[in-house]
Amino acid sequence: MFRVSGFSLLAFLFSNELFAQTQEPAQLNCRIEPSVTVEMSSAVEGVISEVLVDKNDVVKKGDVLARLDAGLESATAELRRVQSELTSDVQAQQLAVEFSQRALTRVKDLYDKKAASFSELDKHKTEHAIAQQQLQQALDRKRQAELEYKRALADLQRRTLVSPIDGVVVERMKEPGEHIDFEPVLKLAQLDPLRVEVFAPASLYGKVKPGIKASVIPELGGDSRAYAAEVILVDQVIDGPSNTFGIRLSFANPGNRLPSGLKCRVTFEGVTLNLLDPRALP
Repeated sequence: MFRVSGFSLLAFLFSNELFAQTQEPAQLNCRIEPSVTVEMSSAVEGVISEVLVDKNDVVKKGDVLARLDAGLESATAELRRVQSELTSDVQAQQLAVEFSQRALTRVKDLYDKKAASFSELDKHKTEHAIAQQQLQQALDRKRQAELEYKRALADLQRRTLVSPIDGVVVERMKEPGEHIDFEPVLKLAQLDPLRVEVFAPASLYGKVKPGIKASVIPELGGDSRAYAAEVILVDQVIDGPSNTFGIRLSFANPGNRLPSGLKCRVTFEGVTLNLLDPRALP
């Protein structure tokens, strides 16, 4: 019968206890950043006519933030709109087609009764065909006018800066009256959700994967509240000099309650560090 001596059992229990004491949840330093940062610039060069927002203003996706001078473009768009709505040319050509159709019908009846010549019939057929062609040309011109109106509107809209995100204005770089040549006018940041950037020791590679839950505690005065986050990205390349790799997390920030730029600590669920391994220390 196999027997375990008291000394062996004690050594086994001690080693297990020592191992447990050398393992702790992986808590690392991190930094909270906006999930998206956008530098808004115009698609065309021109003079700024108005900037409708200022630093720290909250904006919604689709809000108009600034406009460039567009007097000429506005006048062109209005001209194209009027041209696209004109119907007199088409109506006149429709009347011509109807008239030529009636004349052709009468001549065909006379021709069938031997009261009109073939040349007269051929003449009215040709006139009817020409009238139909002229109607089609009028319809084509109207369609072209409608497309030119859409293009004029697009040119006008290119002089309007519209927010692509829900966020806040971080910086106002230009003022009304300034000429810009594709330079940024405003800088925006999306703060809901927030992004967390972490550099983890290489010993954790393979343990932290996308989808893992984590707890983020921002360094914000006396507030030690933890926020539930999720890993959304893990670098596939380890930085040689520092022997670390990047991890990105995301967590909800309704009402932009937390600012970006804060330092923080992050703890990953089910991931531990070996305190006896100096390479594992953050």
